[in-house]
Parts: sequence; C-alpha cells; structure tokens
Amino acid sequence: MNYSYGSFTDEQIQVNERLMHAEVHKLLLYKDKNINQKIFDSEHDFYCYFNNLLYRFAGLNELLFCPVQMVGLMATLQSAYDMVCGDSFNYCEYRRLILDAHTYIKDIFSAESEGEKCHH
Repeated sequence: MNYSYGSFTDEQIQVNERLMHAEVHKLLLYKDKNINQKIFDSEHDFYCYFNNLLYRFAGLNELLFCPVQMVGLMATLQSAYDMVCGDSFNYCEYRRLILDAHTYIKDIFSAESEGEKCHH
C-alpha cells in the first residue's frame, strides 16, 4: 500500500488493520456490563484513550491519500464518543456504532487494492 512517504508492506497493513480493530473493540468491551475484565483503570483513562484514538486515526487520512471511507469511520467514532460523553448513553446504539466502525476499517484497507482513494 502506498502512502504519503513511501509504501507499507502487505504484512504491515494486515497487522495494522488487526491492531485498529483491537483498539476499537476495547471501546466496546469497556462499556459492556457483562465484561468483568479490567480494560481501563478509570473513566478518565477511557476518555483519554478514546480521544487519542480519534486523533491517531484522523492522522491516517492524509497519510493514506484520503480514503473515502475515512469520513464514515471518523463520523461513526465521533458519534460514539459524543454518546459516551453525553447524558443519554444507550449501549445498543453505541454497540452498533462501534461495530460499524469495524466495517469502515476493513473497507479502508480493502479499498486500497481497488484504487478507491481521493487524489491531490
């Protein structure tokens, strides 16, 4: 996969895609009342993690030549973030947003092979 400063190997892309899925999945696990595993030490740590994830993922936009799916990914994650920060948290809606984010991640990396990106 080509990016702004060169190219990534297929293995690098596959590993990164799996890591992104794992990072997003932590957001779901933390809010799932049925999960007893300690994911974050505090709500503050969760919010910091989520916010940092948004910034880091946004950095991929220019780096990967503006994949069209990035808009959907970032909008979906921002909606999930707004939901957890707001007064009307709904786990079912939040879960749907996080699962949708997984689809966008998959699509970002599969679209590269199909040449689906914006051009500068």
